[in-house]
Amino acid sequence: MRSLAIALALSLAAAALAQDAPPAPERWQVQATGPVTLTMGAGQDLTGAWARSADGAWHRLAVTPHEGRVEMALGPDEIRGGSALIVINPPQWLNLEDAQPPAVVRFTVSSVDQTANTEVTLGWIEDLPESIVLAVRDDANPIDPRSIRVSANGTVLRPGDPGVGFEPQGEREGALRVRPGQIDALAAAVRARVELVIDDYAVDDRDTRRTVSWALAPMLVTVGGAVVSIDSLTSAEGWADWSVLVDGDVMVEADTTTAGRTWLSDNREDEHWLRLQFPEPRAVNGVDLWWPWYQTWRTSRNYEVQTWDGERWVTQVTVADQEERQHSEHRFAPVTTTGVRVLQAPLGGQAERQDLMWLAEAQVSFAE
Repeated sequence: MRSLAIALALSLAAAALAQDAPPAPERWQVQATGPVTLTMGAGQDLTGAWARSADGAWHRLAVTPHEGRVEMALGPDEIRGGSALIVINPPQWLNLEDAQPPAVVRFTVSSVDQTANTEVTLGWIEDLPESIVLAVRDDANPIDPRSIRVSANGTVLRPGDPGVGFEPQGEREGALRVRPGQIDALAAAVRARVELVIDDYAVDDRDTRRTVSWALAPMLVTVGGAVVSIDSLTSAEGWADWSVLVDGDVMVEADTTTAGRTWLSDNREDEHWLRLQFPEPRAVNGVDLWWPWYQTWRTSRNYEVQTWDGERWVTQVTVADQEERQHSEHRFAPVTTTGVRVLQAPLGGQAERQDLMWLAEAQVSFAE
């Protein structure tokens, strides 16, 4: 309860900070080929105005009352380069010379340091990252609380939303923390992209942002309670329903397509695997694998059949340089286990597509 109370307090503090944040100064962008006079309406409370020309130099503008209005003149120096950024009523604490976004102090994904990276690609993973933390500090201007946001698969979230919190440390430092498991847009997504954004009050168009992306290894639960999971899934259309891998229907040469009939992994040069976990220990003595037909049998060449002993995966069968065939039957001495895995070696797929693992059907043989 203490950690929950702290998290709630931090979220409330971040929300209060955003609500009480001072207004940003009014900004205008002016483009012209010669001197310009800007006129503001009567009653405008104007305490000061500055112009930044295209070369980055700031110029204090003279403000002149005229016929009940206020005029500001931009001469050659202010409009140099054909454009100028006008800032109206900048507060005294605002450092106009600051052109840098907040500096990254720490960037971690599940406690792994990623500070040197702006984009982190985790690839296919079995569990969501526990947390993503972006800590920043700005030596010139305060952090703008209204800039702090997280984009989770396109859904914009703010501190105080589920899974998102900001921990301020004074006005110029703080940490944005994201817990993907608490965010609906990420919890059920096979592929995910999270972007963290923090900015200061500097009058520029730059902010600090970091992105993390991953693909979550899919899994399903069979009628008997077994959990079937795979290391990855192709992004190609037509193979999204990989549950056909355990539907009891194998492929034959007469079949015209593998789409909707097979599981097709992502095309990468790493290991690929299929795993079946049982709700209680079972005596297992083998695995049967049926391969897809596409111009030829897409039989994996190099893989292992393994069982779980409670601490590690134990290899029961090693397959090397297997020839193309429809069906591979593997038998071994009965083993009582809660899980079976078929682990394809890197580039161990069929000769023409070694980077894939492609299966039409998988069945575990029980010794009972």
